[in-house]
Amino acid sequence: MRKIVFFVLLFAIPHLATAQEKTKYWIFLADKQDISGKNTRVEEGYLTDKAITRRAQRGEARSATMFSLQDAPISQVYEADLQESGLKIEQRSRWLNAVTARLSEGEIEQIAALPYVRSTRPVARLSPAVLPRTTVSPVIPKRVSSNCPSSLLGDSCTQLDVVNAIPAIERGINGSGVTLGLIDTNFSSDPTPPFSHPSLTHIRSDDRLKGVRDFTQRDSSQPCLGTHSHGMAVASVAVGYDEGQIIGPGYGANIYAAVTECAPYERNIEEDNFVAAVEWMEAEGVDVITSSLGYFDFELGQQSYTKDDLDGDTGLTTIVMDWAASRGIIPITSAGNSGREGPQTIGTPADGDSVITVGAVWPDGPIVAFSSRGPTADGRIKPDVSAQGIVVFLAAGARGYNISQGTSFSAPMVAGIVTQILQVNPDLGPREVWHALTSTASQANSPNNDLGWGIVDADAAIMQAVALNRSDDILPISSDLTIHTPYPNPFQDVVHFTIEAVQPVSHARLVIIDVLGREVGTVYEGPIRTGGTPLQFDGAHLPPGVYAYTLDFDGRTRSGMLTRLGY
Repeated sequence: MRKIVFFVLLFAIPHLATAQEKTKYWIFLADKQDISGKNTRVEEGYLTDKAITRRAQRGEARSATMFSLQDAPISQVYEADLQESGLKIEQRSRWLNAVTARLSEGEIEQIAALPYVRSTRPVARLSPAVLPRTTVSPVIPKRVSSNCPSSLLGDSCTQLDVVNAIPAIERGINGSGVTLGLIDTNFSSDPTPPFSHPSLTHIRSDDRLKGVRDFTQRDSSQPCLGTHSHGMAVASVAVGYDEGQIIGPGYGANIYAAVTECAPYERNIEEDNFVAAVEWMEAEGVDVITSSLGYFDFELGQQSYTKDDLDGDTGLTTIVMDWAASRGIIPITSAGNSGREGPQTIGTPADGDSVITVGAVWPDGPIVAFSSRGPTADGRIKPDVSAQGIVVFLAAGARGYNISQGTSFSAPMVAGIVTQILQVNPDLGPREVWHALTSTASQANSPNNDLGWGIVDADAAIMQAVALNRSDDILPISSDLTIHTPYPNPFQDVVHFTIEAVQPVSHARLVIIDVLGREVGTVYEGPIRTGGTPLQFDGAHLPPGVYAYTLDFDGRTRSGMLTRLGY
């Protein structure tokens, strides 16, 4: 009987007018039932083995049932019905159970009245998170430190130094084995192939470019004529490698790339491409997704997102990024460039509670005026962390380099660092990665809506990940055994520890671990008596940098961090 009802619907909808001016809309469907009245099912092979493994490793187990429902395709019966009515479906979203199409004012009410349509919403438009190209002073303010081997890092040295990314790069931590997804514009200078710039060819030559998909070329009758190599510039900051010119912290990562916007300075791009790209990357098994896009405004005359909508639950790009996080992906995005307008100037998906939102600072630390600020509508601090977002050195043209500005270029720096974090500890989920970044940032104890928890300290965050990899508990040590914070910390040569026990422990071992997870020193091994046991460690032989210390006792492990200063 249900089959008859569907065919009646198919022929009962009048052919919709096309003469009126049309606006792109989301059409949310009520369910995923097929012609037999049963829910559609996920096709075999839809998820790669890597995606399945990542979900099991870092995803939310309690959401597994929801995943199977969201992953199933939309109803082909409903889609056919809409197309027969004269609509051209432009994009489909499994997770949102929705399609997008262009509707005239008269069509909106007709579509909304269909029994299988839950609701409609205008498709949001892009507010680019990169500033229009303007003249930027080539004078670089005072660096955070002078730790710049310029012969290797070239002019990318300062932006790496600001976030203390150089030590880990020098130790060979480069995102190897981790897969990064980039959502942006073209990843080359037209008409060259994607990732053909000298800073990115290593990804192709090493067979680490796992997929490139252009979501702007859905309709051959309406090609995307405008091009822009913003995606190439973003990629060079995160994963570039051209010795003596530029190095990105995640240059060893595998890459998926999605073109979702068409010439951002000439016309805006809609969020449906973004949603489709996230779903594709998740199914392919990416570990990290970064974007430099922000959505807030709708078509002229349509209802826009308001500041009250920036609550982490309303924006569609926010929703899909949060859902990606629940599947074990680490989502990262730019804060935006509307900071001169004051607080609450972020957009979507920057308002997501599972999204790491990145603000922009000058090389010597202060916030850049254009960097968007929080809070979110529900009072959460945004951005989460910050990185250099002005006088950023990056790929430009077919083979050249330039400097630019915008939170577009602070976000990929953090994304590259996150691939390093997952390289040393692939078990960390989105919340643990967020904690590693924020707990080691420059203002971890006093976050605000300008810089969030502060400027990222890559080396410290990576060491935090190393420490968590060896620890079975990130909470304070139970009352039966306590290891007090070592002092001084940072230390020059000698550092002191105190282990306090309520009851004797037959055997304990306290060791020092470097960023590669190697034991580089033993502080103590043996029994622990009741009361306090003072210990000291001479670390004069260790190179300056961040280290972990781990205490093993009774089959349990506790970890912390300490820093050795240089002379």
